[in-house]
Amino acid sequence: MPQSLNPFGTGSQAGLAVGIWGAAQATAAGLAIALGGAIRDGFAALASSGTLGPGLAEPAAAYHAVYHIEVALLFATLVAIGPLVRSAAVARPLPATRFGLAEFPG
Repeated sequence: MPQSLNPFGTGSQAGLAVGIWGAAQATAAGLAIALGGAIRDGFAALASSGTLGPGLAEPAAAYHAVYHIEVALLFATLVAIGPLVRSAAVARPLPATRFGLAEFPG
């Protein structure tokens, strides 16, 4: 891979970049799990006290709330990235060098 296209840096920095990426993913996953649990616990407390009404007094109501929040965030993400993935009407030239089966070693 040419150096200009390598997203992980050069030489000895590649391992550090991959490690930081893994740490960021693990932190985001941990925060998401903690936030989902807190939201579920909050809705479960409201549902069990009857604050949400008799229709939402069941234990599954808290899971439904978290699920609906996740779906809303998914749709918001799709709306946000929509303009980024629009295809342009401009013709793109083919790269000068091609990589195919003939270039594989062996």
